Formats: sequence, C-alpha cells, structure tokens
Amino acid sequence: MQQTQELPLHPTTMVGLFVEGWYPSEEKAIMNTPLFTMAASLLTMAFPVLMMISGKYVLFVPWLICISAILLGIALLSTFVQRRVLVMHRGVHLSVVFLVFSILFSFIDGVSSWFALLFCIGLFVTTFRVANKTSAGYGVQFRREWDSKKSLKLHPNRMSHWKILNSRPTSGLMAVSRTSRQVAVMYCEFTEEECWLHLDVFSSDIFDLDGFVIEEV
Repeated sequence: MQQTQELPLHPTTMVGLFVEGWYPSEEKAIMNTPLFTMAASLLTMAFPVLMMISGKYVLFVPWLICISAILLGIALLSTFVQRRVLVMHRGVHLSVVFLVFSILFSFIDGVSSWFALLFCIGLFVTTFRVANKTSAGYGVQFRREWDSKKSLKLHPNRMSHWKILNSRPTSGLMAVSRTSRQVAVMYCEFTEEECWLHLDVFSSDIFDLDGFVIEEV
C-alpha cells in the first residue's frame, strides 16, 4: 500500500523545516583552502601582467600562469567536495574547461600568453562565483532517516524534472534534477547503525518538501 501526499495547489513558503521527517543538514562549508589559494592566485596572475607589459622576465610568464591555474584548481576542488550537488553545476564544468585551456595555452609556441592569462582570469571568476555561493550556504540541504532496504520513489508530479539514477540506497547519486532555476541531487549517507537520505538543492527558489518522497508502508 502506498501513502502519498498531494502537492499544494498554490505556492508555499515551506522549505522543509516544518515537514515531518526532514531535518536541516548539519554540514557546513569550510572555505579556508579556497580563500587562501584564490588570494595567492591573484598575486601569481599579477606578475605575468607586469612582465608582459615591461617585456622583462617573460620566460617565467607561462610558469606563473600555470601556477595560478593550479592554485585555482585546488580552490575549485576544495569547493567541489563541500557540496555533492556541485557535480551538476555548470559553473564547475566551465571552470574545468578554463583550467585546461589556461595550462594548455601557456606552453603552446606561437600563441600569445595573453590568451592563457585570459583563460586563467575566467577560471578565477567562475571559481569565485561557485565558492562564494557555497560559502554562503546557497540553496537548501536537508536529510531524513531512511530504511537502507527501501527503494526511493518520488511523487509523480516531480518526475518531470527529476531523474532517478538508482532507487536503491547508495552513497552515490540516487536522483538528480536540473531546471533553468535549480540543480539538485539526492544520495544516502551511512553510519554504523543508520541510513540518512540527503537532498542537496542549489537554487535561490523555495523548495517544497511536502509530498516529495512517497512512503511505502
């Protein structure tokens, strides 16, 4: 037998805090590493600009740009591991592209180092935007206790923009959602005696948890 709750006909201000069984996630972003590596990358990006303008020590320019890209890559990676939902974020995907091109263009003969520097600046901008939202707790993160033997089923009204990848509880991605206004993922976290179903939503919109998951009894 299945028990479902009908979705409200009108918008609601409910974000999960008052929905039975769902609790705010206790995970908080720790952004020390992204902060210091991004600050250091600004310095290593400034020197190539001065060198190329003055025409002095230009042999060091590709290496400094490469170091900047690596520092920003560390910042991106340390931000990425804070939120599981970032695997779906286009800003992260674009940052990876900028990272590859900034390093690649640094050492291609016959190509101006300005191109590599521009890609590196683009990498800084996209990484900063993702890190800034992550540090501010952008979106919502909720969890609920879950039976490790129970399959995940979502309300049919939500399936238009949700895709279940794996209905069985797993620490990998179980369900994903992407719209023009949000990206979201669901996954499980296991402890010695408990299983918790996590919902991570990256959006400025209110997320209605009411009737989101179908309970089987």
